[in-house]
Amino acid sequence: MAAAAQRILAAAERLFGEFGIDAVSLRQIAAAAGQRNTSAVAYHYGGKHELVAAIYAWRMADVNARRLRLLDELHRTGGDGDAARLVAALIDPLAETLTGPGEPGSYLRFMAETMRNPRYDPAATAAAHPHADSIRLLTARLRAALPELPDSVFAERLRLVSMLMVTALADRERLLREPDAHERSAIGTAALRSACLAILTGTSA
Repeated sequence: MAAAAQRILAAAERLFGEFGIDAVSLRQIAAAAGQRNTSAVAYHYGGKHELVAAIYAWRMADVNARRLRLLDELHRTGGDGDAARLVAALIDPLAETLTGPGEPGSYLRFMAETMRNPRYDPAATAAAHPHADSIRLLTARLRAALPELPDSVFAERLRLVSMLMVTALADRERLLREPDAHERSAIGTAALRSACLAILTGTSA
């Protein structure tokens, strides 16, 4: 990816996460990315929908790879039907982005903003990009692990889990500069796993 294009993605992610997608113009994104040409965003990505999809594809590559490794480990150890471990494989790779090296990012707040904006449906956007195969596999394995649930109930519970996961992690992302952020992050991840498992199955970890 060209350096200018990546700077545009980083600027868009930060501004969308802080102010909301509709509140930010392509001109503002270009300026924040250090682009003198105010049409630079349109040149590289087109419009906002394409830009949102590009941010997902950029950020989800590593998360997708990590989830696939966890799912492969589950398969090799006979854990395909273990709902608790499947929930951990869903949550942990996203949670790990909060404790990586470098400055705190804005990706989870960006994700939360897309969930709040019906014009940028994250489910449709994420499912369309090339790094969504882990989500498709996770969904299939969770469905197989919970055969007693009607399809409509499973779909609604999974939607609630997705909303809780993203909004909870986005809230923690906002607090990353606080002194005890990393200690609270580990506790928060365990609590989030338990809450999401309870939503899916009606039981706690």
